[in-house]
Amino acid sequence: MKWLAAAAGAALALAWVMAQGLPQGEGKALVEQRCSVCHGLEVITSNRLSAAEWDAVVGSMIGNGARLDDAERKVVVAYLATHFGKEAAQAAPAPADEGAKVYAACQGCHQANGAGVPGAFPPLARHVPAILAAPGGRAYLPLVVLGGLQGPIEVEGVAYNTPMPAFASLSDAQVAAVLNHVASSWGNAALLKDFKPYTAEEVRALRRPLTPQQVYAQRAKLGLK
Repeated sequence: MKWLAAAAGAALALAWVMAQGLPQGEGKALVEQRCSVCHGLEVITSNRLSAAEWDAVVGSMIGNGARLDDAERKVVVAYLATHFGKEAAQAAPAPADEGAKVYAACQGCHQANGAGVPGAFPPLARHVPAILAAPGGRAYLPLVVLGGLQGPIEVEGVAYNTPMPAFASLSDAQVAAVLNHVASSWGNAALLKDFKPYTAEEVRALRRPLTPQQVYAQRAKLGLK
C-alpha cells in the first residue's frame, strides 16, 4: 500500500499548489497560459533557480515547442526569478495571519485545533514544543514541512505511521510563517522558553532536497520516538 500513501501525499501537495495558485506579478498570465500547457504548476513552484537557470529552462521549453517570443521570454524569466529564484526577496519574520493561511492546508490532517487524529495524524499541540526543546529540533521542523515524513513515530504514547507529504512548493517565508503559527497556537507558546520566530532567511539556509525517509532519519537523531 506504499504506492497508495505516496499518491495521496502527492495529491495533497498538488491540491495546495492549485488552491494557492501563482503569486501576482507581471508574467503570471504568460506562465499560466504558456508553461502550464505541458506540465502542472507544481513543476514551477517546487524549484528555486537563478535567473540564468530559469532562462535555460524556458529556452528548453521553447525548443520543445512552447510559443514565446524574445520579449515574452524575458518577462517570464524575470517573473520566475523574482518569485521562484535563489535570490528572491525574503520577508522576516512572516506575519501571523500568513501562517494561519498556510496552515489551512494542514488542518485537514492535523485539525484546526492542532489535536490531530489519534492513530492517524499526530497532534501539533504540545508535540511541537517537545521537538523545539530537543537539541537540533529547531532545524528539523522546517525539514518536515519541506520534505515530508515517512516512518513510524510515537506521540504521547500513541503510534502513528501515516506518511506526510512534502510541501517544497512553499516559499521560505511561508514555511517560516506556518511554523511560527504552530509554535504560538493551542497553548504551545506557554510551553516554549525564549522562542525566537523563524525567519525566511533561516528556512532558506536549511532548505535542501530530502525524501520523507531521510527526514525521518533526522528525527531519530533528536532522540524522539
